[in-house]
Amino acid sequence: MKRVLAGVAAVTGIVLTGCTSASSDNPTISTIETTVHSTVTQTRTAAPTFRPKPATTVAPLPPGQAPAKGEVERACPYILSSQDQGPNSLADLEGDRVYRTTVLTGMKPVGCRFYFWSDQYQAIAEIATRSFSSALDAHNAMVLTAAAGNQNQGYPNLLPGVDAISYRTKFLGRDGDRDWACVFSKGKLMVTVRTQRTDTSLNARLIAKAIAPKI
Repeated sequence: MKRVLAGVAAVTGIVLTGCTSASSDNPTISTIETTVHSTVTQTRTAAPTFRPKPATTVAPLPPGQAPAKGEVERACPYILSSQDQGPNSLADLEGDRVYRTTVLTGMKPVGCRFYFWSDQYQAIAEIATRSFSSALDAHNAMVLTAAAGNQNQGYPNLLPGVDAISYRTKFLGRDGDRDWACVFSKGKLMVTVRTQRTDTSLNARLIAKAIAPKI
């Protein structure tokens, strides 16, 4: 005869706290255990199903060169590219002039990428999206994505209902793994903003705050 046991699936993850250091740029992330109660035929520990892909760098996009596969040159639906188009543009918030903008069509909703106007025409910022089956899955994926980087900094309620984590990762090839990114979860969606900035994490968060209401 099959016995039905009252099981407890324990999921351990990083959650965001409101604790900050003396500098507003260095909040902390703490770890707690969340217990989910359910009735199951056996007792087991739930394992994460999401595994972040290794961070990769982005190739430049010089004049006359077609965008890479999966990129289409057109305006980003979440933010203006240039300060000439209006305030709070990507150029304003990231701190560099934008020469070309592409939409990443392999994502749903689409992502965006922005390229510098001179020098090596390198990518200066990227917005990447991923949808999940639940808000909890999106939140856990956000935590795991940041954990794959370094120097994690948690920002609970970056906007109402939007938690975020800043972290360093790869983006511009010559920077190694020192570029700042900001990943946030909003409902069932995880959004990652990567920048070429190595000097401050603020710019990626400002971009995240600007696009979160529109994505």
